[in-house]
Amino acid sequence: MVSFLHAADLHLGMRVTRFNPETSNRIREARLIALDNILKKATELRVNFLLIAGDLFDDLEVDRTTARRAFMMLEGAPLPVYVLPGNHDPLVAGGVWDRPPWDKLTGTGLHLFRECKPLQVEPGLVLLPCPVFRRTSLNDPTAWMAECTPSDSDIRIGIAHGSLRVRDDLPADDHLIARHAVSDHRLDYLALGHWHSRRSYPDREGVERITYPGVHEPMRFPGSFDSRTGWIPYGGPGRQEFLDSGKGEIVHVRIRAKGSAPEIEAVETNHFIWQEQKWELSSEEDLARLIQEVANRTNFDRRLLRLELTGILNAQAMLRLDELRQILTNRYFFGEFDDAQLHIQPTDDEVHEVAAQGVLARVLEVLEQESRDPDPTVRQIAERAILVLYQIARGTE
Repeated sequence: MVSFLHAADLHLGMRVTRFNPETSNRIREARLIALDNILKKATELRVNFLLIAGDLFDDLEVDRTTARRAFMMLEGAPLPVYVLPGNHDPLVAGGVWDRPPWDKLTGTGLHLFRECKPLQVEPGLVLLPCPVFRRTSLNDPTAWMAECTPSDSDIRIGIAHGSLRVRDDLPADDHLIARHAVSDHRLDYLALGHWHSRRSYPDREGVERITYPGVHEPMRFPGSFDSRTGWIPYGGPGRQEFLDSGKGEIVHVRIRAKGSAPEIEAVETNHFIWQEQKWELSSEEDLARLIQEVANRTNFDRRLLRLELTGILNAQAMLRLDELRQILTNRYFFGEFDDAQLHIQPTDDEVHEVAAQGVLARVLEVLEQESRDPDPTVRQIAERAILVLYQIARGTE
């Protein structure tokens, strides 16, 4: 039996531009922390080796510090590590793979696939790598396997980076891989990288042998095309395939014998927890439940939480939004809420309290008229102004 971890799309050195500098640096650092989590899982699960199916680095010009740190972590791993260049870090002259320390790997347990040729890693096990040589290509990276005469006894594992041809509208230059490459080339498993959500596909006999493992560390709030980081995939922005699940994961694969169905199990490896949630509020009790729920979550220092608030609250309840804001700001690694669709609805008593002041009553009358304006921007500004007016009145008591 062979047991291994399959990871891809680590994107170390990823550019992060939509947070403040300190937050951005920690999001980048989390990708290295999550890589260390992978190595810990490898030891815990006692696997034979680790496969990284492309895009270890975010680009060819990754900074030297990140390149060296990744090298030191993988070269010092207590098991063999096999790395495939992907479309973000292709094998081109002068790129990261041609610079120290990656240009000298002889004699270490860290292996970089530089050629399309079979590698017998141990008796009964052959790896068939498909390194990427350019960012885009019209060629199927697995096509060369047709020239390899398979053994009747070897477990054959292909490693490639590109888009599996599961539909007709994929970009033609996105390293398209034949839908049934695993059957055509008599592979026991095809370890893929490039797409960012975990998904598996069956061979012609209905056995799941083709897998994208997902990303080891989240890159965005789940379900949002806006990465919130500024990162853009070379395979094309706005594609569903590049939306990760919001949690970091790889897969643990076990193949008991030649021809047997792979046992594929997800393994979580993320450092940060990205969450985006929508809450509809209609009372102060709703808001109180939200505040309590947010305040009682664990792992504040590893959470990025974005809330979208909708509904209508009275002015007294709206004042408690500051309490929610303080929890998100002071406890969470990153927290924010969008209340653009949350509207104020003062009670009669609250309106009377504000209107009891002479000049404030006249201001309130104007704001109430504007709060019924057909322009939603005008309405929102008026509603927020009523809240400010209410706060002023409360402050003068």
